[in-house]
Amino acid sequence: MIERTKVNFNTAIWRIEKMEISLCHRVNILEQETLSHIEAYRDSLRDASYEHDNTTLCAAFNFLTSIPFITIGYCAYHEDFLKMFRYYTKKFLIEWDECGKRLDSLVIGIPYVFQSMLGYSLLSNNCSVRCTDSRVKICYKDDLNSILEEESKMFWQSKIKMLMKQNQSLLPVTSRIGKSRATNYCIEMLDFSAAYMARMAAAYTANRDMISKRKFQIDVLGYKFRAAECDKAFNDKLEQIVADEVLIQQQKFISENHLQLDIQSDLWVLYKMHGPAMHRCNLDFTIIKSPSFRLEVKHYMRHRLLWATRIEDGYIFRIASAVNLLTARNPNIKYFADIDDVDAKGLHMTLEDEQKNRSLAMSVIVSSFSACRVVCAFLMGDMRGEEIMSPRPHHNPFAKYSFVNAIEYSQNTPVIPEEVMEQLEAYCHELQSTDQLILKNFCNTGMRFKEAQFLEADCLEKSKYKGFMTLKYKPYKVLSARRRAHISDYHRILIPSTLASEIRRQISDTESLRIEYGLPYIFIRKIGNIKARMFGLSRFVKRINKIVEKHGICGEDGSLWHFTSRQYRKTLAVTLIENGASVEELAYWLGHLDRATTVRYYAEVRKKKLAEMNTQFFKMKFDLLLSQEQLEEYSEEERRLLYVDFCLEQRKVEFGYCLKKAADGGCDRRNSLYNCVNCKNLCTGKRYLPYWQGLLSDQEAIVENLLQTYAENNIKQYGEFKEYRQEQFLLECYQNIVRVIMEAEK
Repeated sequence: MIERTKVNFNTAIWRIEKMEISLCHRVNILEQETLSHIEAYRDSLRDASYEHDNTTLCAAFNFLTSIPFITIGYCAYHEDFLKMFRYYTKKFLIEWDECGKRLDSLVIGIPYVFQSMLGYSLLSNNCSVRCTDSRVKICYKDDLNSILEEESKMFWQSKIKMLMKQNQSLLPVTSRIGKSRATNYCIEMLDFSAAYMARMAAAYTANRDMISKRKFQIDVLGYKFRAAECDKAFNDKLEQIVADEVLIQQQKFISENHLQLDIQSDLWVLYKMHGPAMHRCNLDFTIIKSPSFRLEVKHYMRHRLLWATRIEDGYIFRIASAVNLLTARNPNIKYFADIDDVDAKGLHMTLEDEQKNRSLAMSVIVSSFSACRVVCAFLMGDMRGEEIMSPRPHHNPFAKYSFVNAIEYSQNTPVIPEEVMEQLEAYCHELQSTDQLILKNFCNTGMRFKEAQFLEADCLEKSKYKGFMTLKYKPYKVLSARRRAHISDYHRILIPSTLASEIRRQISDTESLRIEYGLPYIFIRKIGNIKARMFGLSRFVKRINKIVEKHGICGEDGSLWHFTSRQYRKTLAVTLIENGASVEELAYWLGHLDRATTVRYYAEVRKKKLAEMNTQFFKMKFDLLLSQEQLEEYSEEERRLLYVDFCLEQRKVEFGYCLKKAADGGCDRRNSLYNCVNCKNLCTGKRYLPYWQGLLSDQEAIVENLLQTYAENNIKQYGEFKEYRQEQFLLECYQNIVRVIMEAEK
């Protein structure tokens, strides 16, 4: 029943289906007209005729205006109104999806369902959809928003399921509604989503491609995202699936490396473990341009890798450059059997020309000839398989090439200058604690990076020396040679107890990770919740060089110092030599098996221009003034030892350093009144000037008081007094030292 029960000024009370609803009363509009619009509105809601023709709804909306339209529908015909709203919500979602827009909170919501319901063209100018939105938020937003959310979920979940069934990325959905909303919808159908992600992860393994959280996120959602950007349960499930697949790949990929050694394939994908992480190596044979040479090299590489554990030796690149040059010079060469002495000589000349032009390192020439020699020997020898159809070489044209003193052509690792070392130590606190520990380890031990990287949990042992511990590590570079010589895998050196304490703390901090991955290494770090990896060299060096750049740490030539991990090893070797270490002592400390390797360090130190350790050198290094007369008494070797003593402050005395040679006996001035002030062996400098000026001022006061005493007692012949002569002499000594220092700074 619909009737108007009361009119009060500009408000009319209507009873509509037992509900009293206040409507705006307009004098110029008859009651019957209002009644007919409400009845038409009611009929349209009840018989759902709006699905075919929404003219009645549009007319009612324009006549009643937005708020009365929604109030009558929601209050009087609640179920039918919500049914109508649900219908237009579905219609709106389809229209919005087809228009290709992205989700935006400003344009997606209840008012735009009404917009889809009524259409812009049928809305009168005084009917505002935005007005509808603000009022609905107050009165009816819960029910209407609930319908909108339910239908949105069903709509997008159907699209998500369709993409999942086809094992496709969810990007078409996430790009429209966002990562958070999409993952919320996925987690509500967890079993379906988990099965989809498991299939997507398994596809990585089937394609022999390493899975990672980042790649998997992009493949699933189309974006890399942070945990806070999506549903937590979805992120946890994704991480779990990736972690499970990583374990499967680590077992499967490495055990199936031999299956990749397929002669018919031009790309071999091999894997190896590096601590807790797995590394990939791609052998791409297409870099060898000649198909026949490529086939021969494949046969050799298959033979090489079937017995080798090291898969990243760069062998393919060295031999490819040589073979490509050979075929470029002589197109008639098809196989290694076609190469003669003239071709080998031509290759040598070509590489030498490039080396002279400084576009090629000497080590490349050596390694290229070595690679060709080994492949040719394989094709000539008994290890050659019957399946190799290429002709057998009769001789090896590369065998006669030997490169004497090739190491002299290599670029030496520079020693870290003292001023650079001091600044690195001053700013190393800006690094992460692990970086600081690695840096201190280099400085104290001279270890190679891999040796430091793979330190084990039991690396510390007691020492018989107070203040020191024994560090045990594997020198991986010479590990095979040690085993051939029946020497223990582990090398041991002494380290300070302070460094041992920091290593012990690192051992404690990584205990849980070592247990989790069943590994002994102490420099493991966890990335997210998926996998761990070893402490990396490239990032470590990059962080050190950022410190160098930030603080402008320069070498002796004034350019920014470029840090590499091997510099500390070279620097420690030079420091040991300068402190008198023998060849045998240096070889033991650095873990050298070949004495010739150690001798090279000695030879390099001898090449230093020790004659440049002049007065200017000591002034720059220690801010000390040495006269040419003082320094001429020292030979070059003695100057080097003097430099070391100054570094260790073994010659430090009051207000300077003592230059007296040890061979001349002990100091005969220790009990003298003047002590060092008038000693020819005293070496002082600018940093001691304030002290000398203070002594000079005090001495002037002493002499002045003495002269005043003589005057008061009418003593004029005091020039020969012993006390006066002593004090005056001391005053002159102080004046002379202050003058020399100040003149040297001008």
